[in-house]
Amino acid sequence: MLLKKRSKHFLIFLTLISFAASSFAQDVTKVYKGNPSPYDGWCLTERAMAKIIADKEQEDDRCQLKLGEELEKLNAKHSLKVDNLTLRIDSLEKEMESIISIKNEEIEKLEQIALDKPNNYWYLFTAGGFVVGVGVTVGIVYILGL
Repeated sequence: MLLKKRSKHFLIFLTLISFAASSFAQDVTKVYKGNPSPYDGWCLTERAMAKIIADKEQEDDRCQLKLGEELEKLNAKHSLKVDNLTLRIDSLEKEMESIISIKNEEIEKLEQIALDKPNNYWYLFTAGGFVVGVGVTVGIVYILGL
């Protein structure tokens, strides 16, 4: 009777342990040489193998997604730089146009002033040139003592 009672307790204990062990089972277990496998390695459950396969299949999608994000960032960054440079070019063109306009107005004003006051002093310049020429010639003759 005692043996029957103990064997009952043992079987209950064994059943509880087997259920507990299966609930704590891992997806990956190690298989050693001499066991059902002829070499050292890892035995994977279907769930673990499915996860590995799914990760491998999704790796390309993840890389493409990451590349797409980086490409969008770079495009936005370079688009901003191009827009800033275009704006700078436009502002410099407007500035250049205003400077050219001011320059042309000043040239027209100076032309008008020149036309309003003609330079009729040619005879003074001719006489001045004649006097300077005679003075230089006389000076040279005086210095050389001829």
